[in-house]
Amino acid sequence: MLNQTQQGEITMQHSRTNQLKQRLRPRLQTALSLSMVLTMLIGVNDALACASCGCTLSTDWGSQGVSTKPGWSGDLSYTSINQNQTIYGNSKPSAAFVQSLYAAGQEVETNTNTQTATAVFNYNGETAGVSLQLPYIYRTHGTNGQTAQGAAGSDYGANFAQSSASGIGDIRLIGHYNGFSDDKTTGIIFGVKLPSGDYSANFIAAPGAAPSPLDAGLQLGTGSTDYIFGGYTSGTFSTYGWFVQGTVQHSLTGLVNEASGSYRPGDAYLLNTGIRYAGFGSTISPMLQLNLVHRENDQGSAVNNDVFTGSPISGGNLAYLSPGVSVRLGGGASIYGFVQVPVYQNVGSLQLAPQYIANVGVHQNF
Repeated sequence: MLNQTQQGEITMQHSRTNQLKQRLRPRLQTALSLSMVLTMLIGVNDALACASCGCTLSTDWGSQGVSTKPGWSGDLSYTSINQNQTIYGNSKPSAAFVQSLYAAGQEVETNTNTQTATAVFNYNGETAGVSLQLPYIYRTHGTNGQTAQGAAGSDYGANFAQSSASGIGDIRLIGHYNGFSDDKTTGIIFGVKLPSGDYSANFIAAPGAAPSPLDAGLQLGTGSTDYIFGGYTSGTFSTYGWFVQGTVQHSLTGLVNEASGSYRPGDAYLLNTGIRYAGFGSTISPMLQLNLVHRENDQGSAVNNDVFTGSPISGGNLAYLSPGVSVRLGGGASIYGFVQVPVYQNVGSLQLAPQYIANVGVHQNF
């Protein structure tokens, strides 16, 4: 049997443990709240904005527009996606196979670089909130067309063409409701993507030549109005916080007539889960997420087809592992950074893919 001294030590230890849990719980809630706010920054717009060039990627890292802290907040982020490698299905194609695509008349693209600055304005009440997301996109693209061999010593084909476009992308307005339970850790997400991005850009034309229209999937906007719907839940255990969030984005618009032909983006299904560590206190919060994306094929005459299979050159299934960290600066301000690394890619036909996706930003609660 335990003596009184031993019983007292055990009681004191339990008391210290409970006090530690009480101190960590607000930090975890704050960390989860910040995590959910940060994750809405990089939305499905990039996944829908360059389907024909292989950008079926989603950098949506969490619950879009969701925050447990009432009031106003703002966010400014920068995302870089450099698609500089080709994949066919789930593997890198051989040089001989690429030559066979050229011989059969299929276009082979060389690179697409997309840089996006996103401003986000949030308002959250006790059980509901809204988020306005304004992306500004700068995108460059290069393609060899259907001809591999160019001038001697050149890395580009004889029909190499390039484009450069910048401007406002498709704006998103996202709402959420989390009044289903007292702890407000479970909710639904609903919103709309508006056709605010330009979809009339052209390839850069040679002097005296008429410009040719840029592929529909490479335009700054899709030209479609989409609905976004999903749900999320979160919780804590020990010194960790976790969340799971899923959304679907579907075009409400039929085929949009663009210069390159009719076009309708494929549906995007996103599932994201992650953990956040609060053992370092409230200042530094490491986080790790797993992001899963399923993208349906685009539709319309503007979508090219594989010369061998006849299937659209779009769509795919992707998985990304995304380590990141956020640092609180005080006064309601935080900075953060993430790197999204592909761990699985299986795309339709030959597409361009990035080796990683980088994101940095600053968040401010008012």
